Amino acid sequence: MFLKPLLPKARMPDPQGSYSLSSYLQSVQRLVKSQIPQVWVYGTIASLQEKGKMVYITLAEYKDDSVEPKATLGVTMFATQYANLPIQIAKDLKIKVLLEADFYIPHGRFNCKILDIDTAYTIGEIAITRQKIWNQLVKEGLHRLNGNLPMPLLPLNVGLITSEGSAAYNDFLSTVKASGYAFNITTISAKMQGQNTENDIIEALGRLRECNDLDVVCIIRGGGSKTDLVFFDSYALCKAAALFPLPVITGIGHEIDESLLDRVAHTYSITPTDCAKFLISRVDSAWQRLQTMSSDFESLKLIFARERDKLSYKVMHILNISHNRFIQEKEKLFRNAQGLKRGVSKILDYQAQALELLEERVKSANPDFQLKRGYTITKNANGKILRSVNELEAGSVLTTVFADGEAKSLTTFIRK
Repeated sequence: MFLKPLLPKARMPDPQGSYSLSSYLQSVQRLVKSQIPQVWVYGTIASLQEKGKMVYITLAEYKDDSVEPKATLGVTMFATQYANLPIQIAKDLKIKVLLEADFYIPHGRFNCKILDIDTAYTIGEIAITRQKIWNQLVKEGLHRLNGNLPMPLLPLNVGLITSEGSAAYNDFLSTVKASGYAFNITTISAKMQGQNTENDIIEALGRLRECNDLDVVCIIRGGGSKTDLVFFDSYALCKAAALFPLPVITGIGHEIDESLLDRVAHTYSITPTDCAKFLISRVDSAWQRLQTMSSDFESLKLIFARERDKLSYKVMHILNISHNRFIQEKEKLFRNAQGLKRGVSKILDYQAQALELLEERVKSANPDFQLKRGYTITKNANGKILRSVNELEAGSVLTTVFADGEAKSLTTFIRK
């Protein structure tokens, strides 16, 4: 690539003809600038750090399906240039940049400066990276983990993560204060824009985990550009929010777009003010239910009083009926007792008479008794008692039994 050397042919050291170190490095710098053109290069941001007036970025190219880089290059840009970028860039984002080769004389080091960024390319890579992160969250079941937590009826104890003193912070506090409810806000200040966003919010969530009296956690910030959302699409940040043991409510200040943090949060609000209004609406609902319950309780007291009076009346009625029935049954029992005293002798007399009558009937049924009354019994020769003239035959020998003896006779005539 180097077309011709800018230094004379190497020779033995000569104080008269040698170069100073700075001259040598300046020659190298001229060589680099003259022989290496400005080119577009794409790579993944392996690291990004703001330091003073400069921003130091490490670009990397990775082997397929490996975290081991095939090549790396340190590049720089001015902090003012970084702040005025039309998009936000962050670690792990794939970007296309226009590089200018340079050689930094004080350190004797090759250096590349970023002159421009291909916005369209980078935004496309943001979308691809964002979708990959979302797919991973869904695969691990983290996308609705926090959303399935029960929302407290009275979320008055609130953990707040935001940039303390910011417009978002003031809007949120003024809104909850104006509600008149006794909200208790525990604020953890964090960077809400830039490379420290992820670490600051994750650290704040960790600190709020140690608070035992919280009901919910709110993560809020003011409005910004669409590309500011890249800091809230972090896998690590989304995972920390998804695994948080309390409902997480976001109000990141974007009316159209939602970040991945919004998606994994329990409840997504557009602005910090909306986030505060959501909490107020929950408390309003609880207060209305309490009012209704109080009114229902008074109604129940009236119903209870009426039912108690009705029950008392029924009890008295039952007692009166029972008393009257007791008296009636007592009188009936007394009458029955008296009747038994007088009736036993009558019953005995009646039974004695019946027994005598039965005895008379038994006696009257006795053949001896009938014989004594003048009746006789006629038997044939075999001793069978004859009850009909049809049982007789001429010439039969009959035995007639009387009360005091028997007589035999011969049948000579039968008339039917």
